[in-house]
Amino acid sequence: VGIGQADASGDSIYNGADDDASGTSALVEVAQAFAALAEPPDRSLIFLAVSGEEKGLLGSLWFSEHPTVPIEDIVADINVDMIGRNAADSIVVIGQEYSSLGPLVQRVAAEHPQLGLTVAPDQWPEERFFFRSDHFNFARLEIPALFFFAGVHEDYHRPSDEVEKIDSEKAARVARLIFYTANAIADAEEPPRWTEEGLAEVRALTR
Repeated sequence: VGIGQADASGDSIYNGADDDASGTSALVEVAQAFAALAEPPDRSLIFLAVSGEEKGLLGSLWFSEHPTVPIEDIVADINVDMIGRNAADSIVVIGQEYSSLGPLVQRVAAEHPQLGLTVAPDQWPEERFFFRSDHFNFARLEIPALFFFAGVHEDYHRPSDEVEKIDSEKAARVARLIFYTANAIADAEEPPRWTEEGLAEVRALTR
């Protein structure tokens, strides 16, 4: 986001409509939805917007090292980045295979067919996206995490990432799925648990 190298049309303004205004908008909408509940969920929630992801996940790193609550009290992390493009009827949720959050988000999606969303697994495992975005600063502290991510496109990191190209209806449905998922986590009797393989992989990268 900002002013950078101009494209062939002379446009040098990088609006970042999908990356990551779409995720930031969902964060605000989900926070407002929780604030409007007559009865809050059993666990509290933190809504965190961080900067510096492209410079090395700096904002989330700072929070993870200076948390506003004891870090051991954080039971899960949901990361939302680029949810406004690509297939209208599905959303990729990265990290499902690493913890019990995977079955949970699949169950939540099945319970809300009106959303018209299939929760897809990581489509680009070779890119290692689970280890490249802000949720990883929580995962490295062994906090289970999910990453809602519709994938890159031809306008990724370009001035052409314009709001007119956002599928706002899809983004709204993804935001609702995130709300239902977060609410299920917050109301669950037991916190999410890592799979043995998932925890081993995270530990191998952080030791």
